[in-house]
Amino acid sequence: MDRKISPHSALVDVLQQGSISFPVLLFTEYKRLGLNEGQVMLLLHILLFNEKEGITFPTISQLEERMSVKGDRIIQWLQVLVRKGFLSIEETLDDGGLRSEQYSSAPLLQQLAASYLDRESIKPDDTVEEAYDNLFQLFEREFGRPLSPMECETLTQWLDEDGHPEVLIVAALREAVFCGKLSCRYIDRILLEWQRNGIQTPEEAVEYSRKFRQSGILYQSDPIRRKGERSEEFSLYNWVKQGS
Repeated sequence: MDRKISPHSALVDVLQQGSISFPVLLFTEYKRLGLNEGQVMLLLHILLFNEKEGITFPTISQLEERMSVKGDRIIQWLQVLVRKGFLSIEETLDDGGLRSEQYSSAPLLQQLAASYLDRESIKPDDTVEEAYDNLFQLFEREFGRPLSPMECETLTQWLDEDGHPEVLIVAALREAVFCGKLSCRYIDRILLEWQRNGIQTPEEAVEYSRKFRQSGILYQSDPIRRKGERSEEFSLYNWVKQGS
């Protein structure tokens, strides 16, 4: 006859199963990123399957068993998460040549980081000299190296000749970091696009960029322009098909 387990012992057994690691920023930033509670819970279940059970591509049936919504709603949420760049589906190849698919949460982490960093800006009460110093230091920190003379000249031109506010230059830098295209040439494309569309605040810039990212669009850079020149004919965006 099996010995009865006390509620306390049973709870201890459950707690000993461990926990999963998840980004705390998911709870503080998901609303800002346009995620709802159901989509966040779906992300957590996918993380759980991967981390605790070794299932990198849970089926709709497996997810449905643990959630209070039907499979068609889960499919809809998955499509949104992939299309808006919170999840990606990657193909893997094992030693035996067998192909399989798995979910990757790396895009989610990138979006969370970008959302958090978008909150940072140069303090409005900085002097002009301090603002310049802060901006140059921020670029060098993100680039991971000292800026070249040409890059320094480009930053000065953005401020003095083009009249871009420091906070928008910082926002454009964050956008370039998120897109994985860290160059002054790419940031220049972003600033030009925002200027042409009347973007004046970091909040407007974040919303504008998010709209295009969620549509599967990336800024498209062009060859380096000569000093004082801007190409009037260029492709601003590269349409990218997002898997669903």
